[in-house]
Amino acid sequence: MPKAYLTIDDSPSKQTDRLVDGLVERGVPAILFCRGDFLEADQDIMVRAVKKGMVLGNHAYMHKRAGDLAFEAETYSITRTDILIDRVYRRANVKRPGQYFRFPYIDRGDGDLLERRFFDIIATIEDGKKVKLPETKPVARLQKWLKENGFTQPFQGVTHPLYQLPLIRDAQDCLFTYSTGDWMLNARYKGTQPLQSLPDVTAAMDADPYLMSESGAQIVLIHDHDEITDVALGIVDHMLKNKFEFLGV
Repeated sequence: MPKAYLTIDDSPSKQTDRLVDGLVERGVPAILFCRGDFLEADQDIMVRAVKKGMVLGNHAYMHKRAGDLAFEAETYSITRTDILIDRVYRRANVKRPGQYFRFPYIDRGDGDLLERRFFDIIATIEDGKKVKLPETKPVARLQKWLKENGFTQPFQGVTHPLYQLPLIRDAQDCLFTYSTGDWMLNARYKGTQPLQSLPDVTAAMDADPYLMSESGAQIVLIHDHDEITDVALGIVDHMLKNKFEFLGV
């Protein structure tokens, strides 16, 4: 049976209630990585999500690339969002299970959008070659700050090739092993990207050699966007059809 952690970026949206209710109906736990600016505008919706069993993560305040910001600006963005998340948990009267952070665009502080190189990294590993991810000073400084401020990854049993790399496996920020590309179906992108429909998305999932593997847990990324809630739930339904076990924190 394949296993996966479901992670959701960019919460909250106007459709978060419907997305969360759909997950609860399906018995699927998830980590919702929240944008601080969205969270500040509507905390009530995330209080409801926490009460229904969802876990909140931190996705920085305004979804800017860390490599474009000074260290002080990035850490302020994370801290400001974390204060809001703490407030949500207090209002929900639920103990916060941990502090989890995901960099917007997977820019971990030096402008390297790591997500865009995932396939090249995997191909290099499959060829039996060593992959070296240089830990630049900005990345190392932010990792040190995240560790000192209590941020961790909650994932266990991940055997994907990306997680053979110490700078990913042992990082304080949360990466992922499979991005569904559901964002391509938003109206502003639709028709200009490789994936143009839910069947395109699920076909790409079926073709991935690691996602359906039963050898270890996967970390799957979808998005909480107003226009694609049906797509997000359709992805979850496809995974359930394929007998995925969804793991909680």
